[in-house]
Amino acid sequence: MRISVKLTQHDLLEDKKQILLETNALYDGNTLRYCEGNDGGVHQVYFGDDLISFERKADVHTKITLYDNKDGESTVDSQYGKMYMQTRLCHAEKCDEYWSVEYQLILNDEVVLHQKLCWEFTPIKNI
Repeated sequence: MRISVKLTQHDLLEDKKQILLETNALYDGNTLRYCEGNDGGVHQVYFGDDLISFERKADVHTKITLYDNKDGESTVDSQYGKMYMQTRLCHAEKCDEYWSVEYQLILNDEVVLHQKLCWEFTPIKNI
């Protein structure tokens, strides 16, 4: 199903909110796929019962995996090599109108990112 999606980021370490994108997407209940503008990256978000993952494929390939009951992993693959960090899911919410994920990235036992992402969905009506 085609939908309109708005992605909002809330950096909880710096208490800053911003809209990252507003675009059309493909949605099937557990998976969301969309592009960043005309020449940006391709995103895929999977929101399952025990696993959440989001992946961005572009010049820099990023994949974040979050588990309900254990730590996950973040991988950033660029021309400079691969970087790995531990991830921790803090809270997740899934409903028909939005998906919300609060998580942390941890490097050397230090939280380097604590953010909440929210994907808001609006159906696209066929004309």
